[in-house]
Amino acid sequence: MITVNNLSLQFGKRVLYKDVNLKFTPGNCYGIIGANGAGKSTFLKLLSGEIEPTSGMVDITAGDRLAVLQQDHYAFDEVEVLRAVIMGHARLVEIMDEKDALYEKPDFSDEDGMRASELEAEFAELDGWNAETEAAQLLNGLGI
Repeated sequence: MITVNNLSLQFGKRVLYKDVNLKFTPGNCYGIIGANGAGKSTFLKLLSGEIEPTSGMVDITAGDRLAVLQQDHYAFDEVEVLRAVIMGHARLVEIMDEKDALYEKPDFSDEDGMRASELEAEFAELDGWNAETEAAQLLNGLGI
């Protein structure tokens, strides 16, 4: 669950948001709509922690995470849909790519084995083994 408490954002004298209170609850699907320049992307950046509010806070339930894909209509044209969803968790994708590169090496060394072990532990800690299943469930829930 994501809870927004008394969130305000101001750029100089321009107030974009003031005292916003909102609760996103599990099992619901939310959309943010508005005219170009209304602050939709800025609000998502506040939710994700990419930018800090002037006041107030965003609270994400312990153990939950928010994954974000940058807004670029062409960035994922050559990427499989499941991977594009997983790319919202940047660290998990970094680990997956590094693991794949290590395991593909023809001259896999003891040092590579140690690094692979570290990566496997972090991968498991981030619940990487369920990433594809969760991405598929998310896409299915969206009707994709």
